[in-house]
Amino acid sequence: MNYIFESLAILFVGFCLFRIAGKKTVAEMTGLETITVLAIASATGHAISENGLLKTIFVLCTLIALLLLTQFLTTKFNIFEKLFIGKETLVIQNGIIISNNLKKLRMTIEQLEGRLRENGISSITDVKTASIEVTGELGYELMKHAKPVTLGELEQTLNQLQSNILQNLTVNEQGQKDQKLNSLEKSTQQN
Repeated sequence: MNYIFESLAILFVGFCLFRIAGKKTVAEMTGLETITVLAIASATGHAISENGLLKTIFVLCTLIALLLLTQFLTTKFNIFEKLFIGKETLVIQNGIIISNNLKKLRMTIEQLEGRLRENGISSITDVKTASIEVTGELGYELMKHAKPVTLGELEQTLNQLQSNILQNLTVNEQGQKDQKLNSLEKSTQQN
């Protein structure tokens, strides 16, 4: 019966601490956050098998406190961000693959091309910049010619086109009126 109480207590404390730590999916976690989750899981497993409820709760609180401190420091100081979280790695610049950075990431060109295809990009030359983010996701910016048209751009183009058509119609109507006036003047002069 004591194991059930301890298990429920650890589960409740772990749930509360994870709510404090923040909401992120595993894919969005940094290395430090992943290691903290694994350490919490390990400490929780040992707590259930041994008789150390208070020790386990203390260890869990300490791990979350260190994680929160690290997250705070990384948001305030760039050096901590670089040290604990890392920075994105540029892999394409102006449509050209940066091979040295791919080697650092232990990524092949085929793997990079696969990631581009997953994002609907068929040609590397359409990519202005691409980087592998800290979370492992691909971030990219397309060249101007490859960017999809936004609703705002489409509306602006349609408004310009409409304005040009109206202006041409006005000029044509004015020209037709001038022709009619000229032909009336000629006919009145002939009479």
